[in-house]
Amino acid sequence: MRFHCWLMRFMHCLMMMYYWFMRFMHCLMMMYYWFMRFMHCLMRMYYWLMRFMHWLMMMYYWLMRFHYWIMRFMHWLMRMYYWFMRFMHCLMMMYYWFMRFMHCPLMMFYWFMRFMHCLMMMYYWLMRFMHCLLMMYYWLMRFMHWLMMMYYWLMRFMHWLMMMYYWLMRFHYWIMRFMHWLMRMYYWFMRFMHCLMMMYYWFMRFMHCLMRMYYWLMRFMHRLMMMYYWFMRFMHWLMMMYYWFMRFMH
Repeated sequence: MRFHCWLMRFMHCLMMMYYWFMRFMHCLMMMYYWFMRFMHCLMRMYYWLMRFMHWLMMMYYWLMRFHYWIMRFMHWLMRMYYWFMRFMHCLMMMYYWFMRFMHCPLMMFYWFMRFMHCLMMMYYWLMRFMHCLLMMYYWLMRFMHWLMMMYYWLMRFMHWLMMMYYWLMRFHYWIMRFMHWLMRMYYWFMRFMHCLMMMYYWFMRFMHCLMRMYYWLMRFMHRLMMMYYWFMRFMHWLMMMYYWFMRFMH
């Protein structure tokens, strides 16, 4: 037990020496590890550089070897391009004459539209005239209503007179005949006004039918025009593709 303290101190020294030796070895190993990784990167770069150089050399080798056939293939492509251009020229000429032909139906449609516009204007002014007639009829009805109101209050007043002057019953017969005559006049006037209204009503129904026929005709013509419009846009797109292709090949 008397040497126990010195033994522990000696063991501690050995352990610390071992610890620092391990740390030093670890540093060496890390340096070796990162050096190997760096060398590995260099080797991979050299490897891919060699592969790329080999590929370039092979490209040059096969190009030289098949130079004649490559030239013949290019000449064949150029001939194909030449005949393709001739074919496209034919298509374009067909499109050109087709467009010239389409101009005639379009002009027919244009003059048809002008004619329809004239009809519409005639209908428009007819409607304005009919509106004037209706306004005249409207104010006539207001005036007649006013007359009828006057007649109504007159009848009330007459009723009051009849009640007040009961002793005038000796003239009852003639008064009744006069009133009957007034009522018949009013009755025939109402029948006449009813005839006018019926004539106007059926005329409006007929005009409404004409307008609906014109409306569906316009929708149909609009559909035709849209079909022609999108077809023109498609042909224009083809022309642009051909144009830019020509510029690029030139």
